[in-house]
Amino acid sequence: MRLSGRQFFLFFLSLLTPFVVLSQGKITGDIEIYQNFYLLDTVVLGPEATVPPQYKRQLSSTEGWLTVNYTDKDFSAGVRFDLFNNSGLRNPRAAFSGQGLGFWFVRKKIEKLDVTLGYFYDQIGSGIIFRAYEGRGQNLDYAMQGIRLKYDISDQWRVKAFTGKQKFQFGTYSDIIKGINLEGAMNLGKDLNIQPGFGIVNRTLDDNSLNTVVNNINNLPVADRFVPMANTWAYSAYAAVNYKRFTMNLEYAGKTREAGYDATSRLVNRDGQVMYGSLSYSQPGFGASIQYKSTDFFDFRVNPNEALNNGLINFIPPSVKMNTWRLTSRYAPATQLVGERGLMADVVMTVAKKHTIQINYSDVKRPNGERLYQEFNIEGKFKLSKSFTATAGLQRQIYNQTVYEGVANSMVHTWTPFTEFVYKINRKKSLRMEFSHMSTQQDLGSWLWGLVEYNVAPKFSLSVMDMWNYGNKNADRRVHYWTVFGAVNFGRSRLTGGYVRQVQGVICTGGVCRVEPAFNGFRFTLVSTF
Repeated sequence: MRLSGRQFFLFFLSLLTPFVVLSQGKITGDIEIYQNFYLLDTVVLGPEATVPPQYKRQLSSTEGWLTVNYTDKDFSAGVRFDLFNNSGLRNPRAAFSGQGLGFWFVRKKIEKLDVTLGYFYDQIGSGIIFRAYEGRGQNLDYAMQGIRLKYDISDQWRVKAFTGKQKFQFGTYSDIIKGINLEGAMNLGKDLNIQPGFGIVNRTLDDNSLNTVVNNINNLPVADRFVPMANTWAYSAYAAVNYKRFTMNLEYAGKTREAGYDATSRLVNRDGQVMYGSLSYSQPGFGASIQYKSTDFFDFRVNPNEALNNGLINFIPPSVKMNTWRLTSRYAPATQLVGERGLMADVVMTVAKKHTIQINYSDVKRPNGERLYQEFNIEGKFKLSKSFTATAGLQRQIYNQTVYEGVANSMVHTWTPFTEFVYKINRKKSLRMEFSHMSTQQDLGSWLWGLVEYNVAPKFSLSVMDMWNYGNKNADRRVHYWTVFGAVNFGRSRLTGGYVRQVQGVICTGGVCRVEPAFNGFRFTLVSTF
């Protein structure tokens, strides 16, 4: 009898249960639940014809994850139950429903050998040729299902190898992914330490994926046709070098020729490469870093037929600052896998032992020199008294909305000053206020943002905020996007929720982005650990 992955794991649990009951192992876990209730408001959401189905029919959505892990010395096992009811996390314009076993693993360490069977998350180097990870806020789950082996060659050197298939919802893609990685550390004197690594990843297309590629090639003009390869190899050499107060990271990655789509959505047969490097210096009161990245045709997926955020095998680090302020993060650039050149520099200084100033510059272009994104950001944090802290800054952006969002002939230019004030009323109570203004003549025009938040640590917080599109050229669309939000902590649990009115925009997690539609309704989140 042939068992599926779920059947095997349930069979394994039945064998494991008596051992768990009698042993001295430890059970841990967590639960996370997102709950949305939708209110139809065409002023916020736009024409009713473009409104996602949740607002018209389902009226609510739920996402939930329950994880249970068991550990006993060198043995561990875990299972995660996933639930999606009318979920729009992965595709905001559709509703996905499904529930069941979303992740499971069995892991055993036998002396220097570490064996994992089932699902696992991992990466090689910085992830440029392989990264299996989860982005729960966007329902991105690139877990591998298969087997992974790790072996400690010595105290400073380790090799790992894996093979399997990438997770997709409650199943897997059919294409096979294999990889091997060697990394370690070398101390060359008192002040010099080098941590080198090398990795290789192989992706093999299954027959259905290969046949689809062949059919797409046959639709090309005869002069553009080519013979696709079932196997693609990606390789990477990297090193972190630490010398006194300096740290340097270098990585070069290559990919053999494969079918893929270029920046003009034309099917081509090309190899690819990525060059990535950073240099940083730090001492008390001062730190500086510079980073450069060159990407050429490195869209590496389980098969060339996948698009957007589907089937990504690798992760290419972004070359821009991860902004957290509401207006400074409105225009967030997605990493361009088919080709970009990115430069970022950052300086942090401490003044008079209590004030901090940070200056950041980012510049991203296509290989042909076309500008994609540019940002200048200066931010100062000033401790004015024992109870009062102020933050103020200014951001300048140039954002190619045509490339990042598909808006025709739109290059957005913004100026955004921002400020924050935190007043500690006493040891537990505090008041926080944010204000910012985005000035732009493009897209939806200029914005004002304000927030007032009251905190009672560590139990309670309440905030009221408004994002006003006062500069919209259409007077009927000069909307106030109000949000009233609260959070309560009790024991190991945290409950958050409130009314949210949200404008459409790009949501990014580490350079992986998607366009999220406007939202109007109530949102609640429960997170608990045990």
